[in-house]
Amino acid sequence: MVAFPMIKLVSLAMKQISKPLAKRIQISAKNNSFLRRYICMPPAQLHHWLEVNLKMRSLGLGNPKNVKPLPEEAAVELGAEMLGEGIVFSVAVGTIVFEYWRQSRKEEQKEDVQTEGIRSLNERVSELEILLEQQDARLREMNRIVVTLPSSSSKK
Repeated sequence: MVAFPMIKLVSLAMKQISKPLAKRIQISAKNNSFLRRYICMPPAQLHHWLEVNLKMRSLGLGNPKNVKPLPEEAAVELGAEMLGEGIVFSVAVGTIVFEYWRQSRKEEQKEDVQTEGIRSLNERVSELEILLEQQDARLREMNRIVVTLPSSSSKK
C-alpha cells in the first residue's frame, strides 16, 4: 500500500520538475545560436505555414500562394515555446508509459502466482488420485482374501 502513493508522488514530482527544466531549455534555446537556427526556427516556421494554410482553407479562401515566414524573433520564441511544451509532454507520456508498464508487470506477477497455485492444486489432485487408486487396489485385495478364506462354520 505504501508503494502506490510513492509512485504517484514521484510521477507528480517529475511533472513539476519538468516545467522549470523546460523553461531553462527555452531560455538556453533563445540564447544559443545553434539551437535558435536549427532547433527552434524550423518547427516554428512549419507551424506558422500550416496554421496559415489551415486558416485560409477553413475560411474558404483556398491555398495561399506565398506564406510570408515569421520574423526571426517570433520564430525563435514560438519554437522555444514548442520545445518546452514538447519536453513537458514527453515527460507526461513517459510517466504514463512507465505507469502502464508497472501495472501490467504487477498483473503478470498476479497471474504467475495464480498459475502456480493452479499447478500446485493439479499436482495435489493427481497425487490424491494415485493414492485413491492404491487404496482401491488394497481394498479389492482384502475383499478377495476375505472371500477366499474358509468360513469358520464350515470347519465344524
